[in-house]
Amino acid sequence: MGAREGRGKGRPLPEFEWEEENEDKLLRNHNVTALEAEQCFANPHTKRRSGDDLLMLGMTDGGRMLFLVYEQKQTGVVRVYSAREMTDEERRTYRRHAR
Repeated sequence: MGAREGRGKGRPLPEFEWEEENEDKLLRNHNVTALEAEQCFANPHTKRRSGDDLLMLGMTDGGRMLFLVYEQKQTGVVRVYSAREMTDEERRTYRRHAR
């Protein structure tokens, strides 16, 4: 599935690749929708870290603070593997760097 239209208030959204079972898992296990995960990529205060996995601290359009694990292919397409609420420590880190 490609990027969804009409969202994001900052950075341009990349194209996203979703598998139905992964979308269902995020919703079932963490109550996070694919739309919310994608919104984090448009937030200008998003914090990313690379290493073996790409990690993100981001905020949805509705103000929900999420931690994401994802992959960005050479083509630029993003595949989100996990998304959940930030822990208290992650929230402090996000707020400290978002200023």
